[in-house]
Amino acid sequence: MIAAALVCLSWAFMPPVAAAATASAPIHGDAAAADYFSYPLPTWQPHCLAFGSQWRLCNGTVLRRCSATGAIWLHTGVDITTGIQPVAAAANGVIAGYTVDPTFKGGMLIRHNTAQGVVLTQYWHVWPRRGFGVGVARGQVFADIADMGSLTHLHFAVYIGNFSATSWRGALPPAACDGFPAFPNRFVNPNEFMQAHLQPQASPSPFCHRAGT
Repeated sequence: MIAAALVCLSWAFMPPVAAAATASAPIHGDAAAADYFSYPLPTWQPHCLAFGSQWRLCNGTVLRRCSATGAIWLHTGVDITTGIQPVAAAANGVIAGYTVDPTFKGGMLIRHNTAQGVVLTQYWHVWPRRGFGVGVARGQVFADIADMGSLTHLHFAVYIGNFSATSWRGALPPAACDGFPAFPNRFVNPNEFMQAHLQPQASPSPFCHRAGT
């Protein structure tokens, strides 16, 4: 149980050294504007935690509380059930940050330029295939799901705005505490965001006819 808790804790707390390196490094790549988004996995079935869920293990164990009030932190993304498989970029963008830990696996951020401004997509429990500053296209594989045994899943979040230390967080307190801002900060419901930014499906023209008709 302790090991399981430690693994799940990984996606809320990036190692400080990696955070500092990512925050200070320039982005060298470039990518086309992100007009539309698509899901990073071919199927999108929920795991244990949704956006805004209390941050607990699947068995109900609380992962973090505010030290003064005891308030349970809230989940900034959605957890998606998956096996070991490739992970695709949700939209055109540039890999804006990554961290890899032999125990906690990896986390990655992709920066997208949209008509409404900069958006970051956050992916946790993955192993990277592509490096920092590399451009990626919507649907292009850039990572693989990390093997976490029975805990294997993808954590996916959407952060509105440029990179900050908060954009790595997998959970935030319901009210500011212990030096962390209140949920949701700049995170938005990723399922609602994706639904609003999917590429429209083309409808067949009423003037189209089958050959021979």
